[in-house]
Amino acid sequence: TAKQRLQALSSRLKRYTRENESRRINRLFSTQPAKVYSQWQGNNNNRADPPRLETEQYWKGIWEREASHNSNAQWLISLREDHSNLPEQAPVTITVTDVQERVSGMKNWTAPGPDMIHAYWLKKLTALHERLAAQMNQLLQSGTHPEWLTEGRTILIQKDPSKGPVPPNYRPITCLSTTWKLMSGIIAAKISKHMDKHMSTAQKGIGVNTRGAKHQLLVDRTVARDCKTRHTNLCMAWIDYKKAYDSMPHTWIIECLEMYNINRTLRAFIANSMRLWKTTLEANCKPLAQVSIKCGIYQGDALSPLLFCIGLNPLSQIINKTGYGYRLKNGANISHLLYMDDIKLYAKSERDIDSLIHTTRIYSTDIGMSFGLEKCGRLITKRGKVIRTEGVSLPQGTIADIEDSYKYLGIPQANGNLDEATRKGATAKYLQRIRQVLRSQLNGKNKIRAINSYALPVIRYPAGIISWPKEEIKATDIKTRKLLTMHGGFHPKSSTLRLYTSRKEGGRGLVSVRTTVQDETTKIHKYIRDKASTDNVLSECLRQQGTEVEVPEIPSWEDKPLHGMYHQQITQVADISKSYQWLEKAGLKDSTEALILAAQEQALNTRAIEAQIYHTRQDPRCRLCKEAPETVQHITAGCKILAGKAYMERHNQVAGIVYRNICAEYGLETPRSKWETPPKVVENARAKILWDFQIQTDKMVMANQPDIVVVDKHQRKAVVVDVAIPSDCNIRKKEKLEKYQGLREELERAWKVKTTVVPVVIGALGAVTPKLEQWLQQIPGTTSDISVQKCAVLGTAKILQDPQAPRPLVEDPSSEDKNHPRWVRREFFFLCKEGYILFNLKLGFVFLYFSFPSLDQ
Repeated sequence: TAKQRLQALSSRLKRYTRENESRRINRLFSTQPAKVYSQWQGNNNNRADPPRLETEQYWKGIWEREASHNSNAQWLISLREDHSNLPEQAPVTITVTDVQERVSGMKNWTAPGPDMIHAYWLKKLTALHERLAAQMNQLLQSGTHPEWLTEGRTILIQKDPSKGPVPPNYRPITCLSTTWKLMSGIIAAKISKHMDKHMSTAQKGIGVNTRGAKHQLLVDRTVARDCKTRHTNLCMAWIDYKKAYDSMPHTWIIECLEMYNINRTLRAFIANSMRLWKTTLEANCKPLAQVSIKCGIYQGDALSPLLFCIGLNPLSQIINKTGYGYRLKNGANISHLLYMDDIKLYAKSERDIDSLIHTTRIYSTDIGMSFGLEKCGRLITKRGKVIRTEGVSLPQGTIADIEDSYKYLGIPQANGNLDEATRKGATAKYLQRIRQVLRSQLNGKNKIRAINSYALPVIRYPAGIISWPKEEIKATDIKTRKLLTMHGGFHPKSSTLRLYTSRKEGGRGLVSVRTTVQDETTKIHKYIRDKASTDNVLSECLRQQGTEVEVPEIPSWEDKPLHGMYHQQITQVADISKSYQWLEKAGLKDSTEALILAAQEQALNTRAIEAQIYHTRQDPRCRLCKEAPETVQHITAGCKILAGKAYMERHNQVAGIVYRNICAEYGLETPRSKWETPPKVVENARAKILWDFQIQTDKMVMANQPDIVVVDKHQRKAVVVDVAIPSDCNIRKKEKLEKYQGLREELERAWKVKTTVVPVVIGALGAVTPKLEQWLQQIPGTTSDISVQKCAVLGTAKILQDPQAPRPLVEDPSSEDKNHPRWVRREFFFLCKEGYILFNLKLGFVFLYFSFPSLDQ
């Protein structure tokens, strides 16, 4: 009827849309996973454009204002005197090695600037490196560069959708030309080497051989623990700047470069370059206005963060001169922490902390920067108890005491880290991201990769800084596996150890929360140990932390008697690495992966398992053929009832791949669909190909109907292809050539061609012999071992998911297809001599099995 046709068409369109989206997102994830993550976070959703005129006025008011620092400040005069004798940086020359090292560290496909050139091409076009180095040296000597080199494309990204499209609610990220990012990165590396001996140790926003934000959190934790242990006074303040990167004057940056005696050629080049800085504002891919950068720095190249840290470096020296701070038990004094523009101050009394706040304010005002008072905070503790005050008054307003907590570098804090709140927040965000991944159309491998690189970093960041009880770690891992099971990605009786094993070794490659926390904690402990000899604060941190807890060895899934049985059986007959390569290269759905691995691990609830393992049944025989025990091996490759259709269909699909590749090699017409049965004979001037053709011979030959016969007319050669999908432990037996030796001799005698017999043997669950690749190379055309292996595995999965297959099936709630296992469970079958009669029972889950003349339960 018309209604049925419309329903069929609707289902076909839905399936096409779903499969097309799956292909798109998997292609995008394989090249640019960050874009997929951005889509999940909602950053690419259609949002209202910011008002053009207001946006232009707002950013011009920040970037185009002529700002300068107070060059007559008393503290600046004193600093100039202190730095008057610093040696000048050595002359700078950019070499080909500098270009190569910098290019190798650049990301291939990050958003380009106006030049629209990706770093990938600079990596591949190595012949340009020498020319680039020469031109960069020429620009340095001339002291300037073309205007286009530093022209940017600034993308305005909305911070909080609830605040609407107001100009202050946008974060500017500038995409600069790849050539400038290359050159500025080389210049930054040259300046960093000179600044290593002058940069404050309190600044961890830049530098090498440091854990950055985690180092600062370790120091902060050490101070909090020392205060609680000794019941001492501790006062802290958190300082936040208003538009920090956009408000630092260029005059102050040049002043700092002169103060630290940066090479005068570089100083002149940077000063002239900053005069040419300009950018085009964009929102939702629409240009808004062009703005000159007369104040502030770019957020998009390697040089700008270094210039910003150099601009804040004198503040660290001024704070150290005050002598204020908190003294640890071992005598180390801590007055402040710096991570780019995030500042935390420490003192032992309220008067001292207020003095440090005022010192920081004076410095900031003189260089043209101001506090964001609503994001600043202060905390006063005496003998470990929090004291409430009215805050500290400043000319711009008041820095109030924090109410409950303050999030510093992503960790909620009050009188120390709030471990429980941090754990709950991280765990909730981790599980929420896992749900996003599992609801997506990614394939099984990419879903695991996404969990490891998108969800687990939420756990990894606070790990090692806060305490994490084993019970919570275990509960989170259980919840992860439960979510995988609910979405069809993990069989509930499968091996947990194998889930966390790498794919090269036959596992799924998921990283557990337990492993993540243990690894990060071990790395942090090693970092503290390595730095303790030169850092007094980390030396005290090491003393507080005590000895490192030994990580117990995790047993291997391969040694398990049931889950490891398949691996033990194929070890002697198969190429192990090739047998598991489908996990890495096939790109199967997570539900298919889970089903095949569950079959390998004997985790499926067959009658043999029920009788021999669970002892809930007496008769282990197959419910279809009633001959052999109903094991996974029997279902996938040994049941006579399934051999006539299910096994033959799987066999023909694998043989069809080889057949189509042969046809393509000789320019013959290939079947339009993989489900179309090939013609018995196809021929042209170059070759003749026979498909499942019974060959008439002079002498009687029993095996005279091979799967494929290829006759090359020009070379007078013939290839007899024998395809077999046996049980995995029998793949070596099926690879023997004796079966078609008689036919080979008859063909050579009758057809006058040199004949080769090629066995193509794939285990039903994916095992392959060491010689499979060699055999495939002898067949005309290009047939990869992964293509036939994937086809065999998919064919087995279809057999296991077939309603006639005698086993409960793995459910996948993400599918609404009525041929899917979740619907199959609503069916029951009557088995009689004539075949199967299928009834649909939607009132409950009932499976009745009848056999005549007796009735089995």
